[in-house]
Amino acid sequence: MIKIIVTFFIMSLFGCNISSKNKETFKINQKKEKFNSNSAVYLSANYFISKGDVYTASEILNKNLKNRKLLQLKFFSNLASGNFILANKINKLLGKRYNKNSIYLIPSFILNIKEGKYKDSLKIANKNKKSFIFESLTPLIKFWLNQTTLNQTFNLNNSSNKLPIQKLLILENFYDPLLLNDIAEHNYKLKTLNNNDLLFLAGYYFRLNDKKRFNTIIKKRLSDQFDKDYIIKNFSSPDNVFNKLPTLKTILSSKLYNDVASQNDQDQMTISYQKIMLEMSLYLNPDMDISKYSLAEIYNLEGTKEISLKKLESISQNSFLSLANNLKKLSITKNLKSSNQYEELLFKNFQKWPNNKFILYRLANHYKSEKNYLKALNVYKKIIKNYGESNNLLFLYATCLDKVGQWEKAKNIFLGLLEKDSNDTYTLNYISYKLALKDEDLDLAKTLIKRALSLDPNNGFFLDTLGWVEYKKKNYESSVFFLEKSVSLLPKSSEILDHLGDCYLMLGRKKEAIFEWRKALKYETNSEVIISIKEKLKKYE
Repeated sequence: MIKIIVTFFIMSLFGCNISSKNKETFKINQKKEKFNSNSAVYLSANYFISKGDVYTASEILNKNLKNRKLLQLKFFSNLASGNFILANKINKLLGKRYNKNSIYLIPSFILNIKEGKYKDSLKIANKNKKSFIFESLTPLIKFWLNQTTLNQTFNLNNSSNKLPIQKLLILENFYDPLLLNDIAEHNYKLKTLNNNDLLFLAGYYFRLNDKKRFNTIIKKRLSDQFDKDYIIKNFSSPDNVFNKLPTLKTILSSKLYNDVASQNDQDQMTISYQKIMLEMSLYLNPDMDISKYSLAEIYNLEGTKEISLKKLESISQNSFLSLANNLKKLSITKNLKSSNQYEELLFKNFQKWPNNKFILYRLANHYKSEKNYLKALNVYKKIIKNYGESNNLLFLYATCLDKVGQWEKAKNIFLGLLEKDSNDTYTLNYISYKLALKDEDLDLAKTLIKRALSLDPNNGFFLDTLGWVEYKKKNYESSVFFLEKSVSLLPKSSEILDHLGDCYLMLGRKKEAIFEWRKALKYETNSEVIISIKEKLKKYE
């Protein structure tokens, strides 16, 4: 049986892992309280929170709550959805005893930063110095305040060239940028900067009119998922957060995003905390599109795709993230909306980026899924012409050639792929099954599929192919052995069940054949195959 697995990997631009270290989590007070009529509210709101939908939870929790557990839940849902003003009001209702937990200090901390009351924010942070957020942001706040209080007495010759990009941007507010060349150069040479940092650094060189470094960062170091020509062309746009002299709020917003994006398997935070930090980032800088995108990623991973789409739709089409944003919307829309809605969005993107390889891939795969193989072939040709060959691309191209009746041409491509990689199991399977269907070179077909099985011995599809090759070679006892094993692994595959029924018939096991064909009908969706199976049942029942 042919199983074509089309995997088109779009590199994640901004990783937001789910996690466990730095777990500053919200916990409901476990003291017993009578719920009465509030219990349904609690359960309903908690259900939506567990699903990741803090917005619906906030709506469920009414404004005049007195039950402490419900107040805690309302605090959390508003905190995680970015309503820091209301979260702060609720915290005051909860009382001072809750302020021992750092998470209850976040609303007043971020509100003070928003209002420019940086010294007050430091006082709040000092109440709980172990908080991950406070540990991350307070050094930058202190650094900013020192530049003001010291009246530009910072010693630039004191190993300052090792300062991170966030401090470079702070210093740009107080010093001639030309004096900061060593610090900028240090960051320019770093290979560890993420896309967010790179864009801020590009903005720094943009303000210096250093076109060489600006273009190098955008064209050579930025992820290929960005429309780089578009970014360069529109960098001076008023909507572009990166071309402006960053304020402390902008810098802190970027740092919050970076803290989330830099998480890995060894150093992670809870997904709820990621949401809070990204919402804080957006509260300080509503134009921080990267944070919107990352929130959308989180909600998408949680399965709340409608919320994810809303986050993506809040990103301007003029954003530097426009291409990546639209690609993500395409991916979500394909699973969430109708085929027509997906196709409409796909073609809008194709018109905007007619030569972008990511859009072209999606367009070609869409045509292929709709069985419009000639159109798919034309798009695959365009990708090959513009971006060169890859094994995966050639495989897809060859399968379309096969579908339009150009088997010999397709076979040569498949054999060429096997010369490059003799362990390419899916190519081995595809060509073997096609040879069996055509009663062509069955010995070669058997050799190829046995090689695939030696690499993946419990693959039900590969076992079906070997069973079908044996069937075509009239080795029915051998065939039924492999087909029965295949069915045990894939009991709802109509094609395999149909094959097994055919094999039973050749062995004179008519009742068993009928039984398998009937099962195949339960799972078959192709009308032509359904007709074929019904004809066999009519003939032998």
